[in-house]
This record gives sequence, structure tokens and C-alpha cells, in this order.
Amino acid sequence: MNTPRNHEPPPLRSSSPRFRGHPEMTTLDIQDLRVAVPVRWGSKTILDGVSLTIAPGEALGLVGESGSGKTTSLRAVVGLLPRGATRSGTIHVNGTDIGTLSKAELRRFRGTQTAVVFQDPRAHINPLRSVGDFLLENLVEVQRKPRAEAERTVRGLLVDVGITDPERRMRQKPYELSGGLLQRVMIAAAMAAEPSLLLADEPTTALDVTTQEEVMAILDEQRKARGLAMLFVSHDLDLADAVCDRIAVMKDGRIVEELGAEGLRQQASHDYTKALIAARPRLQVSVPSGRPYDEKPAAAPLLEVAELRKVYRVRPATGTGHEDLVAVDSISFGLPRAGSLAIVGESGSGKSTTARMIVGLAQPTSGRIVVDGDEWQPGRLSSAERRRRGRLVQMVFQDPYSSLDRRQSAQDCLREALAVHGHLPKKQRDQRVAELLDQVGLTAEQGRALPRSLSGGQRQRVAIARALAADPSVLILDEAVSALDVSVQAQVLELLDRIRRELDVALLFISHDLPVVQQISDDVLVMHRGEVVESGAVNDVLSAPREDYTRRLIDSVPREGWQPRRRRTTPAAPDPVEVP
Repeated sequence: MNTPRNHEPPPLRSSSPRFRGHPEMTTLDIQDLRVAVPVRWGSKTILDGVSLTIAPGEALGLVGESGSGKTTSLRAVVGLLPRGATRSGTIHVNGTDIGTLSKAELRRFRGTQTAVVFQDPRAHINPLRSVGDFLLENLVEVQRKPRAEAERTVRGLLVDVGITDPERRMRQKPYELSGGLLQRVMIAAAMAAEPSLLLADEPTTALDVTTQEEVMAILDEQRKARGLAMLFVSHDLDLADAVCDRIAVMKDGRIVEELGAEGLRQQASHDYTKALIAARPRLQVSVPSGRPYDEKPAAAPLLEVAELRKVYRVRPATGTGHEDLVAVDSISFGLPRAGSLAIVGESGSGKSTTARMIVGLAQPTSGRIVVDGDEWQPGRLSSAERRRRGRLVQMVFQDPYSSLDRRQSAQDCLREALAVHGHLPKKQRDQRVAELLDQVGLTAEQGRALPRSLSGGQRQRVAIARALAADPSVLILDEAVSALDVSVQAQVLELLDRIRRELDVALLFISHDLPVVQQISDDVLVMHRGEVVESGAVNDVLSAPREDYTRRLIDSVPREGWQPRRRRTTPAAPDPVEVP
């Protein structure tokens, strides 16, 4: 077993004699783990003989495509398998076989020995309770600490993860925090349990590159300071390589290869591992053309945005009343037919707000939006007008689970989209549904499944297929490939590029992933605090950025030899919460 880099693991800590480990033991020991779940035709094997170990203070990265079994492996460790699932094999944490624990003992085990940081923090925090209530629950209810002592602990943990003004943050509700801040809250909650094992399930998928770097630096820092064993689940090999000591590659419920993180690309011998490495786009630094953005050959814009501005009325940090928050400040750009433009920037920079104004989900404070020569006026729209606009502009959202009807199968979702837009005879819809599923890499079996039965990447492919069902002229993708594993991401990017060129669909790509932006886009706008700070041909901007802010974005991209570090002196601003 490899020893962790630059770290000597301290003895394990435990507040319960039943779960107490010993320094000579591995923290996590999984042997021949097999998991099957019930399906309509019987049972389906999700994990098939998985074995892995993690020592105190060591980080193991578990990588692979969506549906390979990564998250199921993690959830098996804490006894959170789906209802009806069957399990064989053994899982020991600090020498304790979790299969022998009662429900009460398993609950205490989760609250004292393990901690989980999930992919989507909003899905795991009660939106009606304050952040402070969420953080205090384990300390008070499970560990039985006095509330005053628990509050002091929570305030210290929030400071440790880089959150200023902890008193104010504890009073806020989850919807008042940005994704990056909320993920820091999740890390603080994980540390509150003083665990010996940290389980991280895609904790930075939806975060911009600078916030991702901050969060990963905090995770790595806390792991080393506390001597934690960490199981880090990810589809991003570059990110796993940067923070882990070893990498286990998973395919179809099996570990196909295990490697040291250093020299991952040179060590890889399995064809599947090589394919994953090859599929990930790399940020290419080439010689810029030197052509200014405004000197591009003129092309009539299909989508034109002029002096677009959005001001929210928000609650102030202190006191009562309200104040103005400028989310988007006089942004202008044009997107020609079959063109591809990316908007990049940190959380809170105004990217998604711009996209939402274009599709009519947010009303501009001022400015103009023109689509195919028609100026779109703000205000209430008739059903016919909404459908007409929907045929022209479609949007794929960041979180597919929230944007899909949980009661509909993927096929039913696509049939409904075809019926709403009404441009295809009913007898041809089933054939078109099959074509759309095939275009985004889904099988007929997956098309019959409900969203809860699909992986995150598979759900996002359904959302993309639904948008394509309208045959739009403009497709807006708001972090639409951030949840996809690298091989599927490459397929979807190739699909989008082919659609753009063959069907003359214009792409407006909202993303924090600069290598993906470079691959899919012709031009790029860099936004910061609601303003465009830099723009140009994508290779020009990424090869020779003029602004320090753009250079910071580029420096935060994971790559070979990269290590995350804290760069921000103050956390990202909260998302705007508009006052009614």
C-alpha cells in the first residue's frame, strides 16, 4: 500500500469504544463487495466484487463513467443503499463490520466515524431551516454536546473552511448562499463529526474553477491536518490526480485498474483507463491570432443582446429594508447562426442571469434582446408566443434532476416535448424519440426509466435530448456538461458541434470548464461581477489573457502537476435573493 504524500498519519480518534480503531488497521477495508438492486425483470448487479483499502491519512480516488458504480460503492460504506438492494462481501471501518450494526448503532456510526460531502449540497440541506440548525444537529442530537459548546465549534469550523462572518451565515437559509459557500458549509458539517473517514462524492462538479480550487484546497487541508482517510469519487481524472495518493478506475461495477496518482498517464495500462485519459479535453496554449474581437468578419447576428442590465432588490447584510444588487451590468454581444459563444466566470458573475433573461425566465431591468430580427419585449406572454419563442431558443439547465418531471420516463418526457411544439406528426414521434435517445447516447432501456433510476450524467443527456426535440435555432447550455463523465462529455460535445454545423444551430455556452469552452466555442466573454472584462476569439483569450482575473481562472484549471491552493481572500458573494 502506498503511503500518503508528505504526511504521517496520526492515531485514529473515536468518541465510541465500539467503533474505536487501531493505528495498525486500515481505516476502510472493502472486500468482495457485491450489490444488486431489484428491477422489473428481476435484479441488476451494480457492484461485482469490489475490493479496496484506505489507510489513515490516505486519499483514494475512485473514477469512472456515470453508472460504473462509484457512488453506490460510497453509499454502501454508510449503509445508504436503495430500498430492496442486496449486499454481500464485507465493509470494515476502523475494524468494525458495518453489516453487524443495528439501525441505532449505524446512525451513531454515521455521526461519529464517517462524514459524507455530496455532489449537490442543496439536495441534502433542508431549505426551511437555517444553516446553523443544519450544522448543529449532529453535534447536539448525535454527539450530545451542550448547545453553547456546539455553537462555538460550528463558528470555528466555518472560519476553518474560509467563511467569514459565521454568525450571519448561521442565521441564513440555504437559498441565500451560492453553490461554493454551501459546499463549504457541507465540509464544515462533515468536519463537525470529527470523523476518521471522509467520503466525497463529486463535491465540486457544479462549481466554477476558482471555487473548485478553494473547495479542494480546503478538503485536502482538512484531510492532512486531521489525518483523515478519504474516498474521493469523481469523473475528473485531473482533479483526482491532484488530491489523491492512489486512483482506482471503475467500470461496470468492477475495479479494472489501480494506480499511483503521480504519473497516472504513464502508468495506465488498461484500455478503459487510457480511453478516459484521452477523452478529457486539455487546455491548449497556442499562439494567439492577434485579431481583435470587434474586427471579426461581419455576420448578421441570429441573437443580439444590447446593453442588457439586471438589478435585483435584495436584503442588506445588516439592518432592514433593501438595497440594489447589479447582477448584470450593460452586457452586449452578437451570436450568428451556427456560431458558438461561451460566457465564463465565477459563481455570481452574472452568467446564468444573462441566460435566464434571454429565455424569458428573468425580466431585464433595461436593454434589448433581438432573436432573428424580432425584438423580444418583456412582459406577460400568451401561450402561443411562449411556444413560438421556445421553438427558437431552448435552454439546458445545470441540474437535470430539478428540470425533469420525476414522474415521467425519459421517453415520455421527449414525447411531451414533441407534442408541445407540435412540429412533428404524432405517428412519427416514437421514431424521433428513439433518434433523440440514440443521439445523446442513451439506450431504449434507459429511455423507459424514471429520472431517479438514472445517473446524473444520464439525466443530463435526457435534458439535452428534450431541448433538441424542439429543433431550436439557439441552444443555451448552462453548465450542461459539468455533470457528465469525460467519455460521455466528449460524445455530447461532438454531438453539439455536429448539430451546430449541420443544422445551423447557434450555441451559447455557459461554463466554468475552460478546456471544454476551448473545444466547443469560437469566441468567449469573460464576466466578473456582472461586467464583461475581456472578450475575443477563444484561443486568443486563453493563450494571451489581458486581465489578471482571466489569468486566475486559467491558473485554477486542474492539470498534470497542478495542486489546489487557497487564492481567495474573501468568499464568493451570495446568490441574489430578490425581495418580492
